[in-house]
Amino acid sequence: MKFLSLLTGLLLMSPNAQSAEPHSVFTLRGTCQSFLVGTENLTSLCAGEVMQVVYSDSRMDLSIWTDDPSGRFFVLSGTASAENGNLALAVDQITEGKDGSGNNNVEIKASGKCTLAGDPTAGPAQYTCEATDDTDKTYKFALLTDGAPPENMLD
Repeated sequence: MKFLSLLTGLLLMSPNAQSAEPHSVFTLRGTCQSFLVGTENLTSLCAGEVMQVVYSDSRMDLSIWTDDPSGRFFVLSGTASAENGNLALAVDQITEGKDGSGNNNVEIKASGKCTLAGDPTAGPAQYTCEATDDTDKTYKFALLTDGAPPENMLD
């Protein structure tokens, strides 16, 4: 994974780092269909790779990588649950990493939802996210996985 150096930092900066252990950490790759942050269209900078971390307390982080030379990334965080046979993430926080260091992050309260429709271990699956932060900035993201099995980062 080209973002392996950020993995430890993301796990430590997560709101769950003090209270829960990562239950699963997977990297999924595919085609970024859309990625909008406020008025910015980041679709062309979307790396087509996400990291999904589910914690032992059912919280989840979905990290969205970009190919921005600055190392910019986004983490949508909240409570994970099953919904109609799919994975659902009730987004309550968004973190924007301004650079790849993990030291220049902006965290803001948000509300929204992400879903993972389908089983990425059995073929292509669809991620879709829509959220709004406390400043009324909207976030929309869609990624179709490539059908390859997710990479387990805890192995």
